[in-house]
Amino acid sequence: MEKRFKCALFSILFVLSAVIGRCAYISLDKSYAVSDSYNSYTLTLGTLYTNIYDRKGSRLNNCAKATVAIIPPNEKALAELEKLFSDDECKSIREELKKGIPVTKTVTKKADTAHIKQYEIIIENTDDMPARHMLDKMCGGLEYYTDEEIGSLCVNFHKDATGRLLESESFEVIDDDYSSNEGIIVSLDKDIQHIAEAASKGIKKGAVVVMDTNTSQVLASVSRGDDYINRAVYPYAVGSVFKIIVSACALENNINQIYYCNGYTDVGDTRFHCLNNKKHGILDMKTALENSCNCYFAKLALKLGEDKLLKTAKDLGFGKEFQIYDNFVLSAGSFPSLQVLESDGQLALTGFGQGALSDSPVHFASALSAVVNGGYYNPPTLDISDSSNNRVLSENSSEKLRDYMTSVVRNGTGVNANYKNLTGGKTATAQSGIYINGKEVLNTWFAGFYPADKPEYTIVVMTEGGTTGSEDCCPVFRTIVEMLEKK
Repeated sequence: MEKRFKCALFSILFVLSAVIGRCAYISLDKSYAVSDSYNSYTLTLGTLYTNIYDRKGSRLNNCAKATVAIIPPNEKALAELEKLFSDDECKSIREELKKGIPVTKTVTKKADTAHIKQYEIIIENTDDMPARHMLDKMCGGLEYYTDEEIGSLCVNFHKDATGRLLESESFEVIDDDYSSNEGIIVSLDKDIQHIAEAASKGIKKGAVVVMDTNTSQVLASVSRGDDYINRAVYPYAVGSVFKIIVSACALENNINQIYYCNGYTDVGDTRFHCLNNKKHGILDMKTALENSCNCYFAKLALKLGEDKLLKTAKDLGFGKEFQIYDNFVLSAGSFPSLQVLESDGQLALTGFGQGALSDSPVHFASALSAVVNGGYYNPPTLDISDSSNNRVLSENSSEKLRDYMTSVVRNGTGVNANYKNLTGGKTATAQSGIYINGKEVLNTWFAGFYPADKPEYTIVVMTEGGTTGSEDCCPVFRTIVEMLEKK
């Protein structure tokens, strides 16, 4: 009897231990945790991604608002649909509600509703946001590299054991840091961005870049065109603005040639012409820049040789990748290799900005900044803390080129960019090698700076499919300067 009792007691204790152990295992193993999805239904109204602020603390994205409606599956809500939505939208919503779960929909009409709750949500980007192409992840912009989910706004409905909503109009709003101000600060200046955008409205396709001359921090970036291409960072044939770089190379090597232009020059079996075969006569570097003489710069490149020209171009970042912000890496375009430049024809072409040479407006702005700021090159950046100040040109060369480019605006091809004799720069009308209906597409440029004596702003204007740099780009540059002075 006693033995039987002990066996029964042992069996009971064994079963009890097993039950307790199993319960402990289930409670500790997450794979057995009861999910909210069994007794609730959650809808996300809005998700907040990384805020981006300009250098003064003004928000650049997450600025737009929209109203979203929460439509429960009941007759009272159905009766209010037409107050907020079009006939087609109402039809679609009714079909969705047949599933027995609430529907969220962006409101297209303004109206008060008793049974359809409405909430304001944040829209990350719109077509008219500042610097859209540089920031919007849909355009491959900064958000693509920096976006993190930092907040959300949700609604939670409770369900019964059968999965039905307990009360279709009763729910809990969950605000998880949806109004967070967390974010990053970039070098853009919202006021200057608005100036650049307003001044460039007449450009159908093209770009404008405004840059801090001393740091190469991008203050404004505009891309024009009905697509997602960011033309501010896209490489184009540069044409005559590259004559600035050839001039810098020559001055660094103590060369300032005197040349007689009769409208063309022969290099091997190739003949190069000035625009409209114009004969410029006797020129030095200053007057050659004023007149944008192709022949002068073809001969100057040959006199310099490929080694010297390649070194100056590389020192100024041509053909190199650059990191504009963290993992946001861009190409500066293409620059001919030493082997290509060993051909006199290719070297001559490069001398006046043609041939196997392309560059983006944002990078060219950084190269021009180095030319006019005393000779210090900084790669273009959106990072407000970036500034490397790498000297690549002498102060003497920089001072001379500021004087020469001021003369281009006062006396030469850039007169349409002159503003109170406070500006300098260079025009370009570049052959793209692309033909539409038998006519070559021209990329036109003006690359300039302001004020002329001590530049603070470097401004590059480029149009795709333009006429001349003087007609297309100089007036935009001048308008930006006028507005900057009033700021």
